[in-house]
Amino acid sequence: MIALTSTKSNGKKYKKTCLKKSKCTKCQQKCLKKCLKKCKKKSLKDYTKVTIEVPQPKGVKNLPATMYFYIHKSFTDKQQGRITTAISALLDQWYDHFNEKWDGGTNAGTSQLALCTNPYATKKLKPVWSKSSVSNGIAATNLAMNQFTQLIRDNGFKKSPPATIDPRSSTTVYAPTAPTKRRVPLSLQINPKQLDNPALTSLKLTGSVLHSWLHRAGWTDPKITSYFISECPMCVMRGLKPKNSRVRDSDFYKFFD
Repeated sequence: MIALTSTKSNGKKYKKTCLKKSKCTKCQQKCLKKCLKKCKKKSLKDYTKVTIEVPQPKGVKNLPATMYFYIHKSFTDKQQGRITTAISALLDQWYDHFNEKWDGGTNAGTSQLALCTNPYATKKLKPVWSKSSVSNGIAATNLAMNQFTQLIRDNGFKKSPPATIDPRSSTTVYAPTAPTKRRVPLSLQINPKQLDNPALTSLKLTGSVLHSWLHRAGWTDPKITSYFISECPMCVMRGLKPKNSRVRDSDFYKFFD
């Protein structure tokens, strides 16, 4: 899957309406929430709007045709290309998961991603917002892909804030853990130097973006063996193949943030 269009943002500026903290703290709780909702939104004049096609897997309804990302103009064309290709590749993983789970209409199948993740993911299987237990890596993968569906809908139907992609000076791809399920922007920070690093292959970059999306979906670190937020992306980095004892896990999760 490739990016459909890449157009410069119209640079619309949003009115600065955020009240000063000294005034907000005097408000009652309802007023405080109202104040926070009115906080200024990031101006998009320094970003290029990129539209990416959303594949349509079987058994998943009410999907947008496209998603929207605003990539900072400081990224080179080549770097921007790597970013959009990685997002499209991640959407392909999501698409394959649901098609394989569909299993001819039973919706009871198990995807290759879930099968790869299951033997290795044994810790932190559920997101921070979940109140129910998650039994294993297969269930965690199903839950994560379902949450990605929600994030994709919110982005494509413009129910979440714009997803901005900004440069950062360290590590690889960063995104904080989101505490809620809905209206979460898929904003990322990506190190441009790493995008130019030949050691960061396309599969590893896709896995790194997946790790960050899992943060936005509510999963937490640490970035080490046995944790779902590491094992699922590492499966993608290995091409959904079993682990090789001659390759250290740290060779993969060093690209996680």
